[in-house]
Amino acid sequence: MAVDEGPIRCILAGQEGDVCESSPAPCNSERSGKTKMNPRNLFVAALAVVMVACLTPRADAGTNTKVTVNINTQTASTMAAGFSGFNAPQLRNGVEYFDPKFMAAVAPLKPGWLRFPGGTSSMAYDWNPLDASGGHIDTAWMNSLITGNPPPVTGQPATVLQSSAPLTQAKGGVFLSDFATFANTFGAMAIVCFNSYTDTNPGSATLMAQAAQSAGLNVVEWELANEPYIYPLIFPTAASYASAMYNPYFTNIASAAPNATIGLFLAGLFPGNTTNYSNWDNGMAVYTPRYWNAVSMHVYPITKVQSLQNTIKTLNGVLAHGTGEYISSYVDPLAGAGTPIFITEFNCCSPDNDKFLSFLYNGIFLAEYIARMSAVPNVKAVGVNSLYTDNADYHGMIQSVDDYESYLLAQVAANPNFSTNTATDPNTQFQFYTSAPGVALEVANQAIDNSTQIWPTTVTGGPFVPILGYDGKDIPAVYAQGYLGNDGSHYLLVTNKSSSACTTTIGVNGVRVSGTLTVTTVSNASGVVANTAQAPNTVQIQTITSGNPISIGPFSVTVVKW
Repeated sequence: MAVDEGPIRCILAGQEGDVCESSPAPCNSERSGKTKMNPRNLFVAALAVVMVACLTPRADAGTNTKVTVNINTQTASTMAAGFSGFNAPQLRNGVEYFDPKFMAAVAPLKPGWLRFPGGTSSMAYDWNPLDASGGHIDTAWMNSLITGNPPPVTGQPATVLQSSAPLTQAKGGVFLSDFATFANTFGAMAIVCFNSYTDTNPGSATLMAQAAQSAGLNVVEWELANEPYIYPLIFPTAASYASAMYNPYFTNIASAAPNATIGLFLAGLFPGNTTNYSNWDNGMAVYTPRYWNAVSMHVYPITKVQSLQNTIKTLNGVLAHGTGEYISSYVDPLAGAGTPIFITEFNCCSPDNDKFLSFLYNGIFLAEYIARMSAVPNVKAVGVNSLYTDNADYHGMIQSVDDYESYLLAQVAANPNFSTNTATDPNTQFQFYTSAPGVALEVANQAIDNSTQIWPTTVTGGPFVPILGYDGKDIPAVYAQGYLGNDGSHYLLVTNKSSSACTTTIGVNGVRVSGTLTVTTVSNASGVVANTAQAPNTVQIQTITSGNPISIGPFSVTVVKW
């Protein structure tokens, strides 16, 4: 059965192949050409929830549901502080950093770091408030990218730039100083994506590095030119990119911050579209001199809307084989073993209109992926895209009942000089809610972002779930990772990708843990349930105390603390 209108279009019960029916927007939009859709049709959305609940994979009746987790605290290793973060592309929406309601929605996510000013929209962003276009999209810079014969930037990236300009204008600009206050309020570090496409103002990168220092920002990575491999008319080869980034951008930042971590981009195997960028990655590997001291990457395994079964199985395969194994077998030989790796955009899927982005199962995937990567020594950060998105885009961990973009764009169209404070304007009173994946990360980040030590952790018993690709072998449904909290607490993060509740015994160095355990969890009988504007609390966190063993619910992310 398929629905051929609204946001759900590619669901076929009981069939493994992808099915894409005709609809107002194409099903196969890619990361380099992401598709915006019309506002959600409430009837179709409600129907879709019923449909996908019926399609949730079920464990066999005879599934083993007894699990033992053992944490080896005799062999601890260090992980990067504030490992789990978020891309925060505020140039693309109407929300102010300082909106108290937005800040209240962000706080439970416990961001370890935040990315400024975002990805695609950074390509024409002028950060310097002393410039005529400071804090805004510079229209001349934007036009240099989206015009010409042929224009170097087309499709959805061009659309993003063209919509970011009036949205940024409508709220009076997006400024580094406001971002710094925002990040520092949460104790979050920063990753800055510098506009290395069009910002040719003399010494601009030096001045920005100095401004970040003055604002008290702890910038853990500066990255140069978002996703350069997508734009061959700007950077025909990896060598042309690496050469262009050295002077002035790398040298400018290094002059102001000699110890800065400055990363260039590899495309990797999950760039969010179907293009093979191996030539780019190989070109980066052989370029000399290798002046940069970090690598940035983006990860979007699913590039088109497909069946629920295929999406779930593909993501299961990525968890098993596309995390530590991927880094050691593909990335390290290119980047150099030990080179710091920053995954600054990450989500299950690249198409904005893929409703799977909003499902609890995606939250389980995000939490487990980040946990698995936290055990890889040279991976220093993983950031989910995005912290917040408008109502045409399911990527946001935070969503709003009304994104007010139609109102803001109309105001700027009528008066190009229009601007307002959307936090206080009575016409733009946002009401925020947290998506199901966002709720899952609220749980996971209690362990990940409160820790800097990680322990080897093993799981025995429990059900298995299928995968697509790789070796095709089923993998354990339950995954666990132990952390030493900054306050000396023990944290255990557990994910369950099956529909079976599991009785789970926790041990440390082979000895069963005694005493009272604090268990914080998000769980549901269906992995494809979502929070919506109409039902924002369908997926909620529960916290209880328990003895050992504990019950790990179906389709769940759980943190145990003692």
